[in-house]
Amino acid sequence: MRLVLSLCDYTGNWSQPYRDAGFFVDQVDIKHGQDIRLLKHSSTRPWGIIMQPPCTHFASSGGRWWAGKGQEALLEGLQLVDACLRAVAIYNPDWWVLENPIGRLVDYLGKPQFMFNPCEYAGWAENPDAEAYTKRTCLWGKFNIPEKKPVEPVLGSMMHRMSGSSEDKYGKRSVTPKGFARAFFEANH
Repeated sequence: MRLVLSLCDYTGNWSQPYRDAGFFVDQVDIKHGQDIRLLKHSSTRPWGIIMQPPCTHFASSGGRWWAGKGQEALLEGLQLVDACLRAVAIYNPDWWVLENPIGRLVDYLGKPQFMFNPCEYAGWAENPDAEAYTKRTCLWGKFNIPEKKPVEPVLGSMMHRMSGSSEDKYGKRSVTPKGFARAFFEANH
């Protein structure tokens, strides 16, 4: 059975299509009591790694607060990104992907391999209307680019209508769209 390591994965949306197909998914997230910075070596080599480090200190949408947060917040965010990438360096999986919205992570990882909006993959979702929105998202890694099934972004950018990260204890702003998750699985399984 193939193992997919899913790091910083609170909701499990992105890894769910792998679970549904019978893959073993090791879902790791601080909100489930597992800090990826303390992830110990496993003798089982992951076939693929999905990484979604928190965007709190990287996303352009929060840029106006960067100066007030100071360098410590940025360093904490980069520690999580580094811990994710350490897994890639150790296991050398067949494919890997690191996701974060448009923002200053490009200053540390360089240009992403791919960018998308949820509406470009909403046609893969069970409820396409719920994912007919924009949220420019960057992907770095080694993966096959998923096939788009776009819908009109009639919801616009819903992120502006959602509460900020300090009030968003369930991570609604950072939930992986199910349409994109399904398309990614179809291209990378």
